[in-house]
Amino acid sequence: MEEAQCASCQRKIDPIGFGLENFDAAGKWRTTESYKVDKKKPKRWTIDASGQLYRGPAFDDYFELRDIIASRETDFARGLTEHLIEYALGRPYGFTDDPLADAIMDTAKGRQFALREFIHAIVQSNAFQTK
Repeated sequence: MEEAQCASCQRKIDPIGFGLENFDAAGKWRTTESYKVDKKKPKRWTIDASGQLYRGPAFDDYFELRDIIASRETDFARGLTEHLIEYALGRPYGFTDDPLADAIMDTAKGRQFALREFIHAIVQSNAFQTK
């Protein structure tokens, strides 16, 4: 965050990471963290999963973050769609992908934004089949 070129992205990414801090690398829930240096007694602390979304509301824990994201269903779905397009097509998302993203969103919205609908729509797209 101290480097300007890093801070521009980190201020958008970090808050979500803070909200997910209760999950360890394997996805197991935890409320405390610790580490041990050499044979000394481990240092232990309570996890603080609070934060504030960039230009958005603050949250105290994972559950509040989850509720904030759930309340922005269409925004979340659009972000997911754009990232799936990048992954599926193996290239960065560009403005020329907007019609594809709109079509995928329309399909998925009709099925309550089920993940399988996003995947099915992109796999059935001309862009994916001709890449």
